[in-house]
Amino acid sequence: MKKDRVLYVYDFGDNWEHDIVLEKIIPEENDIFYPRCTKVMRLTPEEDSRGESIFDDVVIKEIDGKSLMNEINQSLANEFENWLPQSFENYDDDWSELLDLAEEFKKLQPWKWMDDDQIIVVKDPETEELIYCSVMGGAGMEFGLVAFIGEEGYTYLNRLMTGNINDEKEYFKQNSLTLNLVDRGELEDEDYQLLKEHGRSYRGKNQWPMFRSFKPGYYPWFLDGEEVQLLSFILVEVIFASQYTKNMDQDNLAGRSYMLYTFDKEEYDAASNDVTKKDEIPLYVNELELQHLKHSLKRYNTPLEFDCEYINFPTQDEPDERPYLPRVILSVERKNQLIVYYNMIGKDGDITETVQKELVELVKRIKAIPREIWVKEEMARLLNPIAKKLNIQLLPVQQLPLLNAALKEMEQMMPE
Repeated sequence: MKKDRVLYVYDFGDNWEHDIVLEKIIPEENDIFYPRCTKVMRLTPEEDSRGESIFDDVVIKEIDGKSLMNEINQSLANEFENWLPQSFENYDDDWSELLDLAEEFKKLQPWKWMDDDQIIVVKDPETEELIYCSVMGGAGMEFGLVAFIGEEGYTYLNRLMTGNINDEKEYFKQNSLTLNLVDRGELEDEDYQLLKEHGRSYRGKNQWPMFRSFKPGYYPWFLDGEEVQLLSFILVEVIFASQYTKNMDQDNLAGRSYMLYTFDKEEYDAASNDVTKKDEIPLYVNELELQHLKHSLKRYNTPLEFDCEYINFPTQDEPDERPYLPRVILSVERKNQLIVYYNMIGKDGDITETVQKELVELVKRIKAIPREIWVKEEMARLLNPIAKKLNIQLLPVQQLPLLNAALKEMEQMMPE
């Protein structure tokens, strides 16, 4: 923000101290290379001359600021021109390819013979993660493609297909890339500008391509360069698979990097490449501290609800960055419906370590060890190492009604 300042020390021998002040924020200009010098006033003192400057009252000469500024900007351009990402120069070409593929997918109309529970499995050539692709449109409502990425994507898809998503916030936990074919009025300004810059225009319902990136804990956002390339690769594979699945010629499908299965068949679990296998959860809290709590605190007999949940309040730490969704640690007493613990956490940090440490903080806050805590199944898995040490009974449930009600009230109180 304006008037922010920082102290920079140059040359620890002479200790030149620079008080750097943010005086003005200038809008970014097109066709200008950054970083950029905007003004020059005087020459710097000579190296190793601080003593002379202090005791001999050295006068710093005035100079031609405009000429020196141009020299500095040329030096910056020479220094940083090779620092740009390799994909930056080809970014427009990548978008053109993706838009061409989206048009090919739209003309193919694979939803006419494929259901959204028939999954095309693609392997990411860079990370080797499996990507689970569902064609939308069979129901005649939403048209396009959803590509669920890796373990997080598979977990969300599995719960979606089996009807185990009971909370709207599960929407924020998916890892996916999407192509939606929408009406003109559904596009954001950025979507329309992208299509306009690439000379694309469409007519009619469900004709305009819109792309989104979903990452757990982040607000749905526009695609970055790597995601553009990945979704292009996915569309190539999906288009190829869809063309052959129209006739379901299994011989032609053999040997490809994708597989097609109906979701309720056993083969689909084989295609998941064991992504549902859960690793053992480590203990992140000092055992001596847990022993001390166990032997020094009494029991808390009223059952509690405990969860760590996203709150629908998109947050940006820096302008123009992708908004993230803060998490709220909340515990509610089931008998009296009182909130006994609350904390909001940001986007950084391992969630397993966080919830274990937050449970310990809850114990310290109420100065007692709960006998019973109601939690969701995944939370029970993360907290189990703590629960064993403190002899807490974790009761896995599908819904935490009191906690959900408290979260909704909190969201309503958030500023718009």
